[in-house]
Amino acid sequence: MVSTIAAVFLAAAVPTDNLSSVATAAYWYKKDERGKGDSISEQAKPRRFPAFAVGDDTFMVEDPLVRARHLDRIEIWHKGERVPAKEVARVEGRDAVVLKADRAVKGIKPLSFSKGQPSEMETWQWKNGQLTVTASGVGTNGMMEVVANTGRVFRKGRSNSLYLDKNRKPVWLDFGSRIEAPGGKFEYTPPSEWPRAAADSFEKAASEIEGKAASASLGVLLRLDAEEKESRRRSSFIVISSLDDSSTKNEIDAVGYVVGGKVVVPCDLGGDKIARLSKAEATFPDGTSTNLVFAGALAEWNAILFDIPDEFKKKVRPLEVAKGAAEDFDNAVAWLVSVENENGRVVADARRRRFQGVDFLRGAVFAPHVAGMEGLSSREEPSFVLDAAGRVAVFALSRRFKASRWSSDSKEAVASADLARFVAGEGVNPEFAPRKEEDRNRFVWLGVEAVRLTDALARERKAQSFMAEYSRPPYVTEVYRGSPAEKAGLKTGDILLAVRRGNERERELESEYGDSSATPWPDVENSINKLMSNFGAGAKVTLVYARDGKRHETPVVLETAPVHYQNAPKARNRSLGLSVRDMTFEVRRFFKFDDDASGIVIAKVKPGSPADVAGLDVYELVTEVNGEKVTGAKDFAAKIKGKTDLVFAVRRLAHTRIVKIHVEPDADKEKDKGGEKAK
Repeated sequence: MVSTIAAVFLAAAVPTDNLSSVATAAYWYKKDERGKGDSISEQAKPRRFPAFAVGDDTFMVEDPLVRARHLDRIEIWHKGERVPAKEVARVEGRDAVVLKADRAVKGIKPLSFSKGQPSEMETWQWKNGQLTVTASGVGTNGMMEVVANTGRVFRKGRSNSLYLDKNRKPVWLDFGSRIEAPGGKFEYTPPSEWPRAAADSFEKAASEIEGKAASASLGVLLRLDAEEKESRRRSSFIVISSLDDSSTKNEIDAVGYVVGGKVVVPCDLGGDKIARLSKAEATFPDGTSTNLVFAGALAEWNAILFDIPDEFKKKVRPLEVAKGAAEDFDNAVAWLVSVENENGRVVADARRRRFQGVDFLRGAVFAPHVAGMEGLSSREEPSFVLDAAGRVAVFALSRRFKASRWSSDSKEAVASADLARFVAGEGVNPEFAPRKEEDRNRFVWLGVEAVRLTDALARERKAQSFMAEYSRPPYVTEVYRGSPAEKAGLKTGDILLAVRRGNERERELESEYGDSSATPWPDVENSINKLMSNFGAGAKVTLVYARDGKRHETPVVLETAPVHYQNAPKARNRSLGLSVRDMTFEVRRFFKFDDDASGIVIAKVKPGSPADVAGLDVYELVTEVNGEKVTGAKDFAAKIKGKTDLVFAVRRLAHTRIVKIHVEPDADKEKDKGGEKAK
């Protein structure tokens, strides 16, 4: 099928002189051995490019940047003829390739270039299934740009354009390249003088970059200890990370990148899951494996750092971090590299682009910009960007937090300077670390109780302007003594709006719908404290709140929460069918007990057990056993051990009653005896 060439009129010039000098290059794509390829390979039709004839069988085409493993065949189409072709050369710095057809293409009239200054250009493009050509004049400065802070001058061309002099003779071909023009002077050299490289130079360079990336990448299997059912936390309505609340896996496949002296493993694990991290097993390029040594987790970004045992360090070649200002990379070659972990085998894929200017990140941080880093949530998202020498210039990581639950989950660029800091150990949150089972429920808190702000409260507090359409901020009803909130000057009646750390985006604070607490007292592990826990103890944040109808900000230094109900010491007695926990500060406040009041909280009652038959219920308090005060769960276990007749003083709210229970011999003891016999 031959595409029709449609002429477009512009002024008095009709671009018909070179219609026989431009054919169509059809690139047919295929999937690689893994079944992956360019999206166009799914469509059973080729990508088409204007092919400018520089000989009877030789054509110049815009560089399609296709890897050899994704390419099935190339054809030249012209006036009903389809001639097989292949790449024979690449034009460095012009983003073009040279094709050689198997034979001369009939009806082709090769372009004949001469030196001179252009006054007109013909731009060829595919439009509505047809190859069209548009004529326009060439301005003097329209395509020149000067980067103000460096003084570098670039000429940004228009893709697939043929430049003509005043006699309508071809003088130059433009494939949309951004070419530096020192001193602002640009020479239109004919294509015959362009520097050329071997046809497979792109593939060789890409393979070298892939090998460099693969030799510095490890397949990593993260193993997490199983979480006890009793300690599982309810998911927060405020989303902390894309996988932190939704993922229930205890084995996670990831990829680790050896940068400098550390292995950087991007993974969406919150502080509570990192606490359960028991092992990180790495598979090296030669197939051997070992356990990595935990070195820290980043506070702001979803990534964990590991050390490699000394005896395995020679099995990898670490990537270097590129140095210099972001502007230094401008217009240099960039490699977008994607790395995947396929059952421990690392597979790398490299695509070539160019750095174009800089991206302004949070704060005063800049990163080199490269086309293709957008849309980082796609399946083919790049893991990082390497410069021409194979050094890391940009890294792709996701933020540990979303600004709100409506935010997108795209990754963001991390500058090489940041990555160098991370590898050096900066930016690590000491709270994000594997912990022993008894320490995993450590929580960071703000130290307030809050309810959902209602319309009536908003009117009373002159806070209507802080009400969003689909959310309601928390209204403070209690500020705990000695808490970070009290130290920061928060008061009852304040409305919590947002929190941020440093130059990060603000995270909206939102009330949970209804009474989300499963306990009669307010839950310390609420959405606000879950967010604070992911900042970590010792973190300095700015809290945004409303008071008297005005927005205020105050610095807050976060602290580890005191022992609360969910992580209080506990004890269990099988004979009674009873589990109990220590009475903590929020429980004492709910029951209006003094700080030194004794007692334990009933956490669980087994149906049909002696405790159940006696009428005991969860969240009741046992203050005495056989006339003796109970100071905690361990004291309770000691006082009932081996006893068959028990008398409990039980309190619910303001009412106290006496409960008598008769139990059979201690089931725990009988179980121990059975175990001893088995031994």
